Amino acid sequence: MRTRTFVPGLVAAAALIAGAVVVGPAASSAVPPGERAAQAGPQQLVDAQRHEKKDPVPAIGRRWAAAWMTTDTRDLARLYTKDAVYTDRALNLVFRGRAGVVEWETGSHQLVGDLGFEVRRGFRGSDGVVVEGVFTGHITGAPRPFAVPVVTVLRLRGNLIRSSDDYYNRGEILSDSGLPADWTPTGN
Repeated sequence: MRTRTFVPGLVAAAALIAGAVVVGPAASSAVPPGERAAQAGPQQLVDAQRHEKKDPVPAIGRRWAAAWMTTDTRDLARLYTKDAVYTDRALNLVFRGRAGVVEWETGSHQLVGDLGFEVRRGFRGSDGVVVEGVFTGHITGAPRPFAVPVVTVLRLRGNLIRSSDDYYNRGEILSDSGLPADWTPTGN
């Protein structure tokens, strides 16, 4: 499997979109530090709280990534406002409201087995967060799994996500998966 790195211009553009500044690399664990702390003993709790303060990825970005990997699609939807908009830029798909977020995540898990998102970096702006990571999985029926870079821009209203935009290269996913460039889930 090939390893890819982000084009610095894409990362800089995503940071500008969110009005953010780069805060540095993050731990690669997809489990939010706060969740690890909630399951720990007293000393582990203190250690986890110290780590959480040093973790440059905003908490909402870690919760968002972790929610993608749960079996309950409502976990992701709960992070969004009732009138949220979820946009997948690579597929040009838009989903509205929490029900739309559930629909998108459900469909994604049906199409992609072993779906994962490894958080690599995070950026924070006045009303948004950019999460940079690696999207992984195995498309149903594809000969191979894929691993591609992804940037997601989360716009916030209070502590909830009012909109999110996913940016990744659909062609890379298909190429990694051993599928033709014109492949669609319906076979058309």
